[in-house]
Amino acid sequence: MLSFCMPCPPTIGTRRRALLLGTVVALSPSRTAWASEQLKISSERGTIDFSIGDSKLFRTTGEFKKWHGIVDVDHADVGRSRVDVRVDTRSIEMLDKQQTDMLKSADFFAVDKFPEMTFRSTSIQRKTRDDLEVTGDITLRGITKPMQLDVQVLDRKPDAPPGARYARFHGQGQIKRSEFGMTKYVDIVGDIVDISIRADAWR
Repeated sequence: MLSFCMPCPPTIGTRRRALLLGTVVALSPSRTAWASEQLKISSERGTIDFSIGDSKLFRTTGEFKKWHGIVDVDHADVGRSRVDVRVDTRSIEMLDKQQTDMLKSADFFAVDKFPEMTFRSTSIQRKTRDDLEVTGDITLRGITKPMQLDVQVLDRKPDAPPGARYARFHGQGQIKRSEFGMTKYVDIVGDIVDISIRADAWR
């Protein structure tokens, strides 16, 4: 004859301790949650400016009025952090309307066909405590090329509440506009575009 021995039911005290332990585990942040967080950046609290021209004589400046992005910060390993920025090319603004309309045209940003420019990081390296080298891919006019940004982190406030400034960033980089099909007036104005990003980041 086969016989089965059923386990004894847990006591009330045991069940209470198990329930309490499960609740603590569920509510406690994981190691990953403590190590990383996502910050927001946008044109609401920042600027993306650019200047074109190899000499002061033909140098002109402009900016993009609408853009947004995220910064995933990994505090335990900065190399695993990432940056993703999207720029509305239709929001470009130059010193006057004639210049603005020209840069929106098919010879330059071609905003009707390519209304968005993006930057996605592929590598982030810490140079000093406050200086980072951010390498990524910039996509403009449907063409993707590598780009490097030298980024300085300013006014860091890790204990800032949600919505308040967590830190301030300043990034600088360059692209060659001819690599993105914008070759008009290169011989007169120049090929190098200097880009400057200044932004607050918040949770």
